[in-house]
Amino acid sequence: IGFVLLVNPCGHDVCEWEPVTEQIYQQEQECQEIMLELQRSHPDYDFSCGKVYRHQEEGTQ
Repeated sequence: IGFVLLVNPCGHDVCEWEPVTEQIYQQEQECQEIMLELQRSHPDYDFSCGKVYRHQEEGTQ
């Protein structure tokens, strides 16, 4: 499990969330700290941290 930083490029309008980068944060708090910095510098956009799961190949632990 990890966390990815997402942005809603439509601001407060409804549209699909998109990843800001390909960075996956191990802790939700790490993601939220970056999210808060971005919200201060870009108040017209909505940011969120979303939970992501890594797909494990068969035979791996």
